[in-house]
Amino acid sequence: MSLYKKLHIQIMANVLFLVLMVLLAGQSAGQVPKKTEIVNVNGIELYYEVYGEGEPLILLHGWTQSSQFWIEYIKEYAKSYEVYALDLRGHGRTTPLTKDFSIKKAANDILAFMDHLSLNKVKAMGLSFGGIALLQLASLNPNRIESMILIAASHNYSGSDNQEIENKFNFDNLPVQFIEQLREIHHHGDQQIRALFDPELNYEIRLNDEDLKLINAKALIINGDQDEIMGINAAVLLYKYLPSSNLWIVPNTGHIPITETNKQLFLTTTIEFLRSVEK
Repeated sequence: MSLYKKLHIQIMANVLFLVLMVLLAGQSAGQVPKKTEIVNVNGIELYYEVYGEGEPLILLHGWTQSSQFWIEYIKEYAKSYEVYALDLRGHGRTTPLTKDFSIKKAANDILAFMDHLSLNKVKAMGLSFGGIALLQLASLNPNRIESMILIAASHNYSGSDNQEIENKFNFDNLPVQFIEQLREIHHHGDQQIRALFDPELNYEIRLNDEDLKLINAKALIINGDQDEIMGINAAVLLYKYLPSSNLWIVPNTGHIPITETNKQLFLTTTIEFLRSVEK
């Protein structure tokens, strides 16, 4: 193997590790939910929390995260909406992943959750994995999503796209500090965490241009201009083909463009978008 290829492999491994670490950012104590519950949907036990009053707004986290990622954001949303923060399939307090995992299953979990609570039509926001699952849901059930905010998402993506480096991430080669952080978030032990890093999972969405044109939900697409995972082309294509969409490319940011110095502008922008949909 050439020295160039070895360096490329190591750089990509370091980038992916840093992205995963950032994905865990923001998962700290904060807003207290008015309700927590575990419900049986699609053969799994799905955990969720509820905050605030108003029209329903569902928040969907990224891969390796849980509903707790949104804690520092929920306070603002809960002023105007009844916020539902979910632990998606395999994450947090929800049932661990199995070999038959797919993005469609994750999307159908959200739909079954909505049916369980008689939420006919909702606003929703998804980050990375959560955004992909939301996009899949909007494609399968376009009349159930009134408006959606897609952050670092794509309509045409496979997790294997980031498994082409030799030093693949798995539980056994994760840094100890990172594993300890994951143990604080995921409540079913190390086997749950191991499953999240299974390279054989069917982590794939394949929607085409015509599929996107049939989605009638109003959309706000948010992407970092230096996204290490999705790039920016996916966001541009979503903006091009979703019939009613807005695009915000956040400068000087990577795959998670909504934290730290961008957090307040993100909150202001998304709240304005949600309110504009209601007019």
